[in-house]
Amino acid sequence: MKGYFIVFEGIDGSGKTTQAKLLAKWFRDNGYEVLLTKEPTDTEFGKLIRKLVLEGSIIDGSRISYEAEALLFAADRAEHVKKIILPALREGKIVICDRYLYSSLAYQWARGLDLEWLIKVNSFAPRADLVILLDLPITKSLERIRGRVIKTEFDKLVELQRKVRENYLKLAEMFPEIRVVDAMANIEDVHNNVVTLVKHELLGL
Repeated sequence: MKGYFIVFEGIDGSGKTTQAKLLAKWFRDNGYEVLLTKEPTDTEFGKLIRKLVLEGSIIDGSRISYEAEALLFAADRAEHVKKIILPALREGKIVICDRYLYSSLAYQWARGLDLEWLIKVNSFAPRADLVILLDLPITKSLERIRGRVIKTEFDKLVELQRKVRENYLKLAEMFPEIRVVDAMANIEDVHNNVVTLVKHELLGL
């Protein structure tokens, strides 16, 4: 059985984690072997990135540069691809990832880094078979994440969120594997739209 690599992307609060879990369940219920994963990863390296980047970007009391941040994410991705994603695909599994390469492009491009440089730094990373971009207005995003106990710096910066959403939509025009799904609907309707997309784009149903 052929393995497929599916990625969920979108700004904070768009429902990526929920929809990734629902799609994984749908595939399992239909007899597929599934690997559900995410970035940053749960490895020690991924945990280090969360601590350094998502919770304050602090190394020796100084904020790390955006270039260093991008390279940290790329290094975690390199380990993720080599040790987790590619082996699972070779085994014919459906790999579903909550954030991947496209997050780095959208967020770090929004921080002012050069898009072509970011693509080059991540050139080792295989493109997904299908990227589901859950698109959500910024006002709705902020409404959904307001109740989170721990907010990343991404959650706090409204202007960054706006730029990231714009970048995601630009990337959707550049990368043919990206499909935009309206994330404003309720969870079940979004899931049904995702399943319909997967059937059409990957399974030929």
